[in-house]
Amino acid sequence: RPVLLHGEEGGAWPVAALAFRLGLGVRIGAEDVTVLPDGRPARSNAELVAAAARLREEAAL
Repeated sequence: RPVLLHGEEGGAWPVAALAFRLGLGVRIGAEDVTVLPDGRPARSNAELVAAAARLREEAAL
């Protein structure tokens, strides 16, 4: 059964962290969030993806 968790802007990062903890996949991009987890503006989608990858690593600890 498909599961979708969705957050926008500042809410995107807590939702992504929860999804990682639940073992779910995450999709991130500038269409949903324009800031990094620390609140700084993201310069690109690649920067958002890199931040999500770090978040996934932290969730695995």
